[in-house]
Amino acid sequence: MSRIQFYAFCFVYALAIIYLAITLPIGTHEAVVYYTDEGLLRNLTHFSEGWFGNGLDFRFPFVFFGLMNIPLFFIMSKQYFDRSEDSYLSTTIFALLPGIITSAILVNIAVLVITLVMAFLILNVKKLIWLQAIVTILLLCVHDASIIFFISIAIYSAFKRDKKLFTIAIIFISISFLYFNDLHVGGHPSGEFLELFALYAALFSPLVFIYFFYALYRIWLRERKDILWYIAFSSFSLSIILSLRQQVIMTDFAPYVIVAVVLMVLVYQRTLRVRLPQFQKTYLLGFKIIMGSLIISALIIVLHKPLFLLYDDKTKHFSYPFYEPYWQVMELREIGQECYTAKHNQVQFQLKYHGIEACKE
Repeated sequence: MSRIQFYAFCFVYALAIIYLAITLPIGTHEAVVYYTDEGLLRNLTHFSEGWFGNGLDFRFPFVFFGLMNIPLFFIMSKQYFDRSEDSYLSTTIFALLPGIITSAILVNIAVLVITLVMAFLILNVKKLIWLQAIVTILLLCVHDASIIFFISIAIYSAFKRDKKLFTIAIIFISISFLYFNDLHVGGHPSGEFLELFALYAALFSPLVFIYFFYALYRIWLRERKDILWYIAFSSFSLSIILSLRQQVIMTDFAPYVIVAVVLMVLVYQRTLRVRLPQFQKTYLLGFKIIMGSLIISALIIVLHKPLFLLYDDKTKHFSYPFYEPYWQVMELREIGQECYTAKHNQVQFQLKYHGIEACKE
């Protein structure tokens, strides 16, 4: 990928993200956060209230951090590649991941956590200790499950025999466990393992996840392991262990795993370039298939609204929960009805955002 192609992609990508944020009606989770959350998410959803007159009124901070993550990832990827073309490619793959697209347009804490994790990794390479400390403290305050990150750092520093970093990690683990930790561990075995893998497949897209899983495993067996690998592998392994006995919340683990996409591209490029051109055809074909599936999944998200025409039963469309309350509001206004009581409180919050209150009995 050339520089011009990359910049053109970024421009189109930014327009697509902004378009989705503007046109997609408020979701169930977003409406609940908007009206009931008392923490950071509430402040973020109300930050730009009344600025735009559309979905950006509550999504603007998330779109901002989502788009900022693209240049941050590019800067981080340059630490792994000598050629700019490889950084362009890895950043494009990162941007097209379904989990990255949705995190940029929906109300969620993961997009901010991803920003902080990449900032930490960039600063770690530059040895800017004090700035790393600031980012770490922000992560501690922002993410209730940041103990996952600190455990990963502790494992990394233990293997690298970095006593200073290990001591810092243990201190933050203790603080997180005592005051900030919201990671629930317990219950009886409930067999959530397959569901977790399905969620990861949705986060990456199925074929990309398969290769990503292979890349983590290959690095474990054969290649040098850096701090990014330890963060991703430790978080991924911990999520699998927990899934054997409880349901895992993806926003707790995904931000620490998804940033390691750069390692997947690194493994692919190394595997490809050690082979003669005549033996690269199979790898190039596999790459085209994986990229094709990733582009299709991204287009499905961006062009999801026209896909309603393909469904006789619109309830089967993945974005139906966003649109159904909005359509209902349009119908109520056509008949002049100013109130409606929904069966579920979550849906009632969506209706409320669109100006329809519950009827008084």
